[in-house]
Amino acid sequence: MKKILENHLIMSGLYKAASGLSLFLSIRILIDFLGIEEYGLWVLIFTFFQWVLLMDFGIQSSLKTKIPVLLHENKHDLLKSYIKTTYKFSTYIGLIVFFSFLIFSYLVDIKSLLNIENHSRTFINNLFLLNVFFFCLNFIINIQKSLNVAFLKGKYAEQSIALNQFGFFILLFILVNTFSNVNVEVKLLMITIVNGTFALIINIIYTYTFFKREQLNLKTKTKTPPLFITNLLKLGSKYMLIELGIIFIFTSDNYIISNVFGTSKVTVYEVVNKLFQFPFLILFAGLSPLWSMFAKHYIEKNKNALLTAFKKFNLFFSVIVIAVVFLALLIPFILSIWLNEKIVYPSHFILLISLVTLIRIYVTFYTFFLNGIGKLNLYILFILISVIIKIPLSYFFVDLGFDINSVVLSSLVIMVLWVIFIPYKCYKIVNSIAINE
Repeated sequence: MKKILENHLIMSGLYKAASGLSLFLSIRILIDFLGIEEYGLWVLIFTFFQWVLLMDFGIQSSLKTKIPVLLHENKHDLLKSYIKTTYKFSTYIGLIVFFSFLIFSYLVDIKSLLNIENHSRTFINNLFLLNVFFFCLNFIINIQKSLNVAFLKGKYAEQSIALNQFGFFILLFILVNTFSNVNVEVKLLMITIVNGTFALIINIIYTYTFFKREQLNLKTKTKTPPLFITNLLKLGSKYMLIELGIIFIFTSDNYIISNVFGTSKVTVYEVVNKLFQFPFLILFAGLSPLWSMFAKHYIEKNKNALLTAFKKFNLFFSVIVIAVVFLALLIPFILSIWLNEKIVYPSHFILLISLVTLIRIYVTFYTFFLNGIGKLNLYILFILISVIIKIPLSYFFVDLGFDINSVVLSSLVIMVLWVIFIPYKCYKIVNSIAINE
């Protein structure tokens, strides 16, 4: 039991399972509380602000690659200076994002842009602005997650997410049972405030515990060298392109569906997709510590450790396939007991999402390796190609009459391209390493 509790891969997966379960319970309550149309609006808002968390030029992602290098080289003063620089840059970016969106909401009619009905433009703009305020605050304090992963303590990052999600579920339950009779606009504002405030509290607590646990203070006279910052921004910009590309590919679906079919179909897509994200998110959390571990093994030229990790994952993937197939068969039953209202989805919808989920899981493992060692050019090329073809391909399938299957089919075409080339690139890199004697 002690070994399990100290294993960051296993515990990260378990914490993600706990947060995923809390998320599913929260979705059920939110749909009952808001209704299908308004829940679709909430999904659009929440999805939009996932982009905000990535507008950091990859600075936070770079922590997971650069910190293992600095620890390996015993450059502790530079490490402290680097972390201070990360917080400073993130604060600047948070302020820029907030005021940029303030101007954007004044100039652009978000209500018309997203085909939102039943609310005034003023309310929609204010709702988005309130959300961006909380997201910008959490964007800065959220650095603790990358720091925990960088110090090979990834379970604490997932622990904070699980606690945040479970706490939100409890608060949401209280909210629903206390304010069930207020109008839907008040409900949306209350959910925004509760979600944003609680996340901020959790991130502050885990930031404090990280620095206390690592006995790390940021007092240093060392200044981060300009060349180091330049190289960091170059690497970070690559991470940002990748992260924005992935978010665009997998979350633009909601906006395409909203634009073509309305927000009620967003709820249909989101509910089924969330069920399939459950195994993906658990594995993503379990694999996330590998980012810095891959960086460590690559620095040490530990070819055998890398090949062993690849082999173990390939064997484990057969178990993942069985689990996803089993989940696909259970989906209709789960939906029947999970939701009060019956949702209708097109034929083959579940099959298509199953295939996308499996390919995405497989590719994610190998992209973690590329992220960890900073070999990103080929990956970025595939991301850019995917971003360019995603929307035209989706609308092409819409014109052919595939309903909301259209967005899943476009993702499937893109993922087939990834799964052919990315693992091959990873094996080529590892096999070129001279074994460290």
